[in-house]
Amino acid sequence: MKDVLNVPAARIKTAAVLALLLNASISYAEQLLCSPVAVYRDDKSPIVYYLQKKDSGKNSHDLLVILQGSDCNSVRNVKAVNKLKKIYDPADLLTVEKYGVTADLPYSNETERKDCPPGYIEHDNPEQRADDIDRVITCLRTNYNYAGIIVTGGSEGAVVALLLASKVNYVTATVAFGGGGRSFKDDVIHSMKYTYKDKDELDKNIEGFSQFCDYVVSGEPFPIDMSNHGYSWWKIMLSRDLEKILAAIQTPVLIMEGSEDTSSSPEKTREMYNDLVKQGKKNIDFRWYEGYNHSLNLSVPDNSSDRVIQDVQKWLSGKT
Repeated sequence: MKDVLNVPAARIKTAAVLALLLNASISYAEQLLCSPVAVYRDDKSPIVYYLQKKDSGKNSHDLLVILQGSDCNSVRNVKAVNKLKKIYDPADLLTVEKYGVTADLPYSNETERKDCPPGYIEHDNPEQRADDIDRVITCLRTNYNYAGIIVTGGSEGAVVALLLASKVNYVTATVAFGGGGRSFKDDVIHSMKYTYKDKDELDKNIEGFSQFCDYVVSGEPFPIDMSNHGYSWWKIMLSRDLEKILAAIQTPVLIMEGSEDTSSSPEKTREMYNDLVKQGKKNIDFRWYEGYNHSLNLSVPDNSSDRVIQDVQKWLSGKT
C-alpha cells in the first residue's frame, strides 16, 4: 500500500513527537502523549492516538474515550472534544486518529475535500475504527491499569462507540448522540429532505440513492469516493443494524437525540429505543433535547450544550 508508513520510520517519528510533547508540558499538571506505546494494525500500519493524562504524576483510575464523527479531519482539530471531556473530569482522555490521518492534515469543513488521504478513503469504516480503538485501549489498560472505560461519540462516532461496546467486555458505560436510527439509509433520506426542497427533485434523488444502496449492499465491490468515503465505509454503514448492535450491549448506554437533527432521523432514533424497551432492554436510557441539533449544540458558540454535559455527568455518576 502506498500510504502505509514504514514501521521503523514511524517509530522514530513517534518518539520525536513524544519527546517534544513531554518537554513542552513538563510544567503542567495535564500531559499530552502522542502514541506513548506503539500499537499496530494487522497490516503493520501504526495507529496514531493521543493520551491526555489528567495528572502527569500518577495514573488515573478511569479512561474517557471520545470518538469524532465521519469527516476527514484530524481528531486534534475537533473542537467539541474540549467540551465533551468535561463529562467525566477525573479521567484521562483518549482520542484516536482514523486510518491514514495524522495531526498534519489541515482542518477543512468541505464535504468533498481534495486532500483526504488515499489510505483513509480505502480503509476507514466503523468496524475498522472500532478495531483500532480496541487495540489501543487493550494496550493502555495493560500499561496504565485503567479500571473504568467510558466511551462517547457523536454521529459516526456514536456508531463506533456502540460497536465497540457490543464486542468487548471492558466498557463501563457508553454515551451516544446523533447516531441515528436502526437504518443508515433512513437517516440519509431524512437528511435529503433538508437539501432538496422541490418534491420531484427529492423523490428523484431518493430513488437514485435507493438504487445505489441496493447495489452497494448486494453487488460486487467497486471503486468509489463519495462524501470522502470509500466502498468499505458505504457497505458497512448501509448493512449495519444499529438496533441489533444495541441489543447485544449488556453495559449501561445513554442515547441522546436533538429534535432539530437534520443529519439523522430523531423520530427513527426514538422508534428504535422504544422497540428495544419492548424487547426488555433495561440497560439503555434515552434523552430527548427539544430544539437541539445533530451535535446537541456542541458545535454552537453559546452555552446551550452545558445542559447536555451536566445531564451526562449526572447519568455517569450513577454508573461508574
